[in-house]
Amino acid sequence: MPILVGIALQMRALAILLDIKSLQRIIHDRASRIFIAGLIFTASGVGMAILLDFFDIAAKSALPGV
Repeated sequence: MPILVGIALQMRALAILLDIKSLQRIIHDRASRIFIAGLIFTASGVGMAILLDFFDIAAKSALPGV
């Protein structure tokens, strides 16, 4: 879920930055903050997915009886 929210935020920021109004400092700064928030959400989602996969693999040990 955080990955999807992050991607959506990044797409919104890109849409804002592609508009000619983004040359105004206030609008550019807002779009930059939205983009950074999207990056944070995406990175945390990827990190959580990696941790869940790691713990799932660790629970299903390749060695029998361990």
